[in-house]
Amino acid sequence: MEQKVTKRQKEVLQIIYNNIKNSGFPPSFNDLKEGLDINSNQTILDHLANLEKKRLIKREEGSARGIKILKKGFGILGANQLVPVVGTTAAGGFAEAIEEIENWEELSEEIAKLNDDLIIVKVSGDSMINAGINDGDFVLIKRTNNFKKGDIVLVQNGEGTTLKRMMFQNGKYFLKPENPKYENIFLTNEMQIIGRMIEKNNITSDQNKQNIKIASNDKPYFKKDNISIYKDDILKINSIPNNSVDLIITSPPYNVDICYGSNNDNLIYNDYLEFTRKWIKKCFDLAKNEGRFLLNIPLDKNKGGQKSVGADITKIAKDIGWKYHSTIIWNEGNISRRTAWGSYMSASAPYVIAPVELILVLYKDSWKKTGGSKKNDITKQEFMDWTNGIWTFPGQSKKGAGGHPAPFPVELPKRCIKLFSFIDDTVLDPFLGSGSTLIAAYLHNRKGIGIDIDKNYCDIAVNRLQQEAKINQPNLLK
Repeated sequence: MEQKVTKRQKEVLQIIYNNIKNSGFPPSFNDLKEGLDINSNQTILDHLANLEKKRLIKREEGSARGIKILKKGFGILGANQLVPVVGTTAAGGFAEAIEEIENWEELSEEIAKLNDDLIIVKVSGDSMINAGINDGDFVLIKRTNNFKKGDIVLVQNGEGTTLKRMMFQNGKYFLKPENPKYENIFLTNEMQIIGRMIEKNNITSDQNKQNIKIASNDKPYFKKDNISIYKDDILKINSIPNNSVDLIITSPPYNVDICYGSNNDNLIYNDYLEFTRKWIKKCFDLAKNEGRFLLNIPLDKNKGGQKSVGADITKIAKDIGWKYHSTIIWNEGNISRRTAWGSYMSASAPYVIAPVELILVLYKDSWKKTGGSKKNDITKQEFMDWTNGIWTFPGQSKKGAGGHPAPFPVELPKRCIKLFSFIDDTVLDPFLGSGSTLIAAYLHNRKGIGIDIDKNYCDIAVNRLQQEAKINQPNLLK
């Protein structure tokens, strides 16, 4: 008879699941000890050993973070299947061999039922375009040695991997590209079939089609009059070309335990910084060489311990390649109650709270803009006022932003747009939220692109564009 899973074991599973889902990696021993509020490595080892005996996890020898949740564990947690994204494969010749897990995707139960051993692979090249598989698409692979004629398979040799259709002719198997400019590849003893692609007709529901891209789906959630909203993840989106954005304005999650609909805002601080590094690198790739990056972040935080957030994120951005220009201090005066004194009227442990936030001004390669329309719409008084590095204006109420838990006012992107971009420039907000950046972009004749993973926030942004920007009859693509 199968042993019952204890409450504590469920807690361990949940920590593993949350860490993989939110950071892309299984937790370390320190993560597990912190999450369980214990100090013993042996206790952690015992928990993991028991979960492995019950076939709820699988551990990889020699890897501190080598923990995989098996499909069985997800019924216990009420969660969906987590599937690793393992790298890039060629739709042409052979790409570099797939070895390391780069990220994790959460798939719906319907897809997860197909198999316990699934991987996701990003396609590079155009040799499978006639099968609806384009450069940059992600395909779902079922690890198996069983395949039949006509299956699209992932094949590995000493050089790397490739994705092709398996065919059989004159007593021989060969790999057939779905693009006439490429030649067939005949199987050799050195080649190994890793698995076959889960065909599109096996993924039936709309939700499943959103969870895994078998063919490219570049349609925005909303598009009208040079404004586009993508319901997507900034780390995964492939609908925006690299080197195409003039100005990026955003206020990312602050990791202060705000209740967002689709984001964990309470990561371990090192995991939060790693998440920050990943999305700032993505923004760097999307920006033009003359691109600018206006990043609204906290100066510091004291929830969960004193952290120098502004300094840490500035260093991350510079390490990635962004160049530092200046910092604007936004004085929003957002301290309504002074209750966190630490020690009242005593030098023993006082807390200092600054009612300001930062707007980092960064650029990619060249600070001077030589491209674009070179048309400005900033007034003399605005220029004089806004080049003063202290901006004073109030924050945005939740009610006025459709209920979004952490909006910023339109005044913030308005100033950034008029001061740091030309008319007709492309402005991106990778954490769109309530849509303030796109409202400002539309009202000041810029092209606007917004990305948000949460459907509710995309809808809030659309509604605000209609009501506040008076954008004409939207095309909402659902």
